[in-house]
Amino acid sequence: MKTPAVKFGVYALLFTLVWTVIEHVLGYNTTNHETGQYARMLGALVYYVLIFVAIYQTRKQQGALSFGQGVKAGMTVAVIYSIGVVIIYSIYGEVINTQFKPTLMEFERAKITATGASQQVIDAHLKMVDMSSGGSVLSYCFLFVLMMGFGLVLSLIGSAIFRRGAAKAQS
Repeated sequence: MKTPAVKFGVYALLFTLVWTVIEHVLGYNTTNHETGQYARMLGALVYYVLIFVAIYQTRKQQGALSFGQGVKAGMTVAVIYSIGVVIIYSIYGEVINTQFKPTLMEFERAKITATGASQQVIDAHLKMVDMSSGGSVLSYCFLFVLMMGFGLVLSLIGSAIFRRGAAKAQS
């Protein structure tokens, strides 16, 4: 792992893998969706933070950082993480925990129904949950695009922040 971007992309992916196992053992993905709905965000949060860390470490390693170099570093993390997380989640949801999606759908149905929402709103909500919770090639493609999109946005932001920092250091 020569570059910080590759290193932190792998770290983000490994963290998500370990965290998914912990969530499974604790039942956050089957019997305790009440907690799981929040706990599942931790892997993505670590990924987002590590994009910034990779860009910063790239600047630190090189001594300066152009905007393009920062975007490249951030997107390297995003590509590694996005491909890896799609593989991990598809194996997890389709092989290891086949009850994830059905129990999540029932949890979400109960949660939205309790708000007194109309059937149209309930159906729309459940369609979105269905699309984002795996079970089809399209849903995993959606996950990939979503993770890459957030990675791109954060890469652009991080590159702008740390590029300015590099320019100030050279002044």
